[in-house]
Amino acid sequence: MPRQQSPHALRAPRTLRHLLLSAALAIALPACALAAACPTSQGAYTEAQAATGKSLYMANCAQCHNDDLKGNSGPALAGPDFDSYLHFTKISAAQILSFMQSQMPYQAPGSLKPEEYHAIFAYILQVNGYKAGALALDATNASCISMLPYPGDKP
Repeated sequence: MPRQQSPHALRAPRTLRHLLLSAALAIALPACALAAACPTSQGAYTEAQAATGKSLYMANCAQCHNDDLKGNSGPALAGPDFDSYLHFTKISAAQILSFMQSQMPYQAPGSLKPEEYHAIFAYILQVNGYKAGALALDATNASCISMLPYPGDKP
């Protein structure tokens, strides 16, 4: 007489398929949402935001980082030294913005409004050759900015 399989044995492959499908969706859906939230064709900040950021930078940052962002008592925020820093640390735009908001300006950390930090970072991005667009930089879309490749890098 042939041996009959348990109903549980028949369910095991289906349960495994459901588990694998759930895991795949858990990985894919956030990636799709991020891709939709981060259109690659748009710039990382607006020109107006960078213009505001320039005056805020000159008032709050240039003393340590120089007018040209090449560094003084503070590190370089533009040019080859900044490029080297980005390549060495692999730091993200969101991490840079978070650091700025919690640690800068040196003499009064966290003293600026969030939109002022966003504007200053927009100016830093502009000086470094990152593309402007119609979308203003803020805390929610900073993670969409890819710091590498550095715009000044040659392919």
